[in-house]
Amino acid sequence: MSLWRILAIIGCAVTWRNEAAACTTTSTSLIDLGSKTSFEAAAAQVGAGSGSSGLTCSGILGLLSSQYIFLSVDSKSSGLVNSVTGDSIPFDVTTIPGGVPLVAGVTSGNLALASLLSLGGSSGQAQLFINLDAAGNVASGTYPGTLTLRWHYAVCSSISAVGICIGGWTRSAGITQGCALGLCTLTQNSIPGAGAAVTVTVRLTVTRDCRFDADDIDFGRAPFVDSFAPVSGALRLTCTKGTTYSVGLSNGNSFANGRRRMGFGVHRLEYDVFRPGGVPWNDVVHRAVQSVPALGNVPESFTYEARIYSDQPTPPAGVYQDVLVIDVLF
Repeated sequence: MSLWRILAIIGCAVTWRNEAAACTTTSTSLIDLGSKTSFEAAAAQVGAGSGSSGLTCSGILGLLSSQYIFLSVDSKSSGLVNSVTGDSIPFDVTTIPGGVPLVAGVTSGNLALASLLSLGGSSGQAQLFINLDAAGNVASGTYPGTLTLRWHYAVCSSISAVGICIGGWTRSAGITQGCALGLCTLTQNSIPGAGAAVTVTVRLTVTRDCRFDADDIDFGRAPFVDSFAPVSGALRLTCTKGTTYSVGLSNGNSFANGRRRMGFGVHRLEYDVFRPGGVPWNDVVHRAVQSVPALGNVPESFTYEARIYSDQPTPPAGVYQDVLVIDVLF
């Protein structure tokens, strides 16, 4: 009885297997970085996004030291390019976050024991990580770029408890191995072989945006309403290159009878803000219109003049205030 128990234990140890990796590729893959405003795209961004490299490996890599995965780069576009405007956003691609950027004409070291260990699970896609360099002044639109890769691999689909491949090897075209009893070594002069070609498209959508600042309106001090001098100022906007837009001013917190009013408790002081030509600036029909496409990299200025109406009774002394909301339509 003891002999049979020993044989059963030995048999179990010999036949136990660990399902490891088997790799396949797809001919095309897309890494979508989503959308960023033109101002966000103007600055460099490490870790802007990640996505599939076109290589999928089921199981866990790295259990067998004789497995191999190499990556070579046939070509890489110089940037993500807007086909309408020709604007370009430089980008880099790495196999691990913060890694060395992939360069055309270079073949990586063995990735089976390093960056691809994170695949895990029953099915995993090898990831690529995208960094964006500073783009400067770019228009809105879709920005695609391409990366032509070749995956070169030799992986075992099933490994025994003692580290022997018992489930067969999957190899990309051109890689050969010398094998004895499941233990295989790479034939060095077969690297990299023809490999499996994958075209990865990296895509970013740049959206329009505007940034602005405005001079506050300060009428100062005066004893009577007809003693206040007009105040001049400007509103400055920088909008995405190529954008046309209009700018409106709200009527404030206490608008009545066609006039804006500042408040001090229950008391009101009537005033208005005028565009050049003497038309009150509002957010409906009398908006400031920028019909010429914005330059994108310099602010564009809209001047105004603010006046307190002199045909009203002088209210009690106090600090009178109002808040106007600026809105930009583009």
